[in-house]
Amino acid sequence: MIEIKPNIEQRSNCPYCQTELSPKNVLWQGIHIVLDSKCPGCGSEIIDDLRVGHGVKNYLQVNLSKGEIFAAADYKKEWLGKPLLNSLQNPQTTKIEIVKEIFKPCKRVIILNCIDHLYGHSLLKLLNAQRHLEFNSDYGLIAIVPKFLRWMVPDGVAEIWTVPISLKNGQNYYPSFAEFVEEETKRFDEIYVSEAHSHPSQFDITQFTRVPKHNFEEKETRITFIWREDRLLVNRFLFRVLKKLNQREIALPLQNFKIQQLFEKIRLQVPEAKFAVAGLGTKTKFPEWIEDRRVDSFNEKIEKEICHLYAQSRLVIGLHGSNMLLPSAHAGMTIDLIDERWGNFAQDILYQESDPRVASFRYRFLPYQTKNDTLAFIAAVMVLNLSKFKAQMTADTL
Repeated sequence: MIEIKPNIEQRSNCPYCQTELSPKNVLWQGIHIVLDSKCPGCGSEIIDDLRVGHGVKNYLQVNLSKGEIFAAADYKKEWLGKPLLNSLQNPQTTKIEIVKEIFKPCKRVIILNCIDHLYGHSLLKLLNAQRHLEFNSDYGLIAIVPKFLRWMVPDGVAEIWTVPISLKNGQNYYPSFAEFVEEETKRFDEIYVSEAHSHPSQFDITQFTRVPKHNFEEKETRITFIWREDRLLVNRFLFRVLKKLNQREIALPLQNFKIQQLFEKIRLQVPEAKFAVAGLGTKTKFPEWIEDRRVDSFNEKIEKEICHLYAQSRLVIGLHGSNMLLPSAHAGMTIDLIDERWGNFAQDILYQESDPRVASFRYRFLPYQTKNDTLAFIAAVMVLNLSKFKAQMTADTL
């Protein structure tokens, strides 16, 4: 965590002359928390990204008056730098109404900022809360969350500031948000900002969703496919063409058929299994033997109910993406089908297994092109052989 009050801890150099910058104040852009700084050497005014959230590994600087971005790699300029510069150059005048909840008064606090333009990023940032609650208990924890994450804030935080910024507007700069935070921070004597790591490694998902994880002692074997309509289980070339033409829904019946076929092949090997489909989008229909739990939109009630379905599932299968975070955290086992995103391997999985050998069995990563016969065989082996595998691989040895 990084101190910002009473002192600003971060030290950075001017991108022009390498003189150490003098930070003037903290600006709460939204996703980014930045330092409005001045170079005592050359006089340049520099927006210095606080090294938290994406800034931990993708640190950047911006010269607002010249429209220049400084980052270690071009992709960082495109992914983070340009949206930051554009947001500061085009502030949103809409006044947003922030809900402030205070559970216990504190003078020394840690602020965890979970605002982002991608669902998975926001959720992963929130998971940092457990570490602070357990290891920084001398400080009150303040969670800044978008409205859709309010229900997942764990018990024990000092305050929650719920911000009604949608994902599609998550990269924008709202001065009313910055003004709110600046005013609220006057109440505290000492403030640190959580690093909000993108992929925290130690957490218990049940502290966030309040939904138990899968119980392997349950006799029922449920297998659930995680459905989505914006990223399809079809040929990549076909998907790109349909996406360009804005005709992706043409391929939805094909995706539906492939899932039915997969379930039928698994059922031949695991006759007692029950099957379900869950996720976003309700186009197409499934036969009655497949429980259809898809929805057109999520809210707190629906998300909690769906987390219970995940927890009932011995195995969940789905295309790589943030849609796999909560399913993988609650289900017994996971098969993650990856398209071209192998560089983002495992970033959509919330591991709930500490033994690396057992984890390698419970969480599988396969190319999305994997044939249904092979996929069904692997799924059946996972469901039928887990207990045997675990007994063999975790036996004590002399």
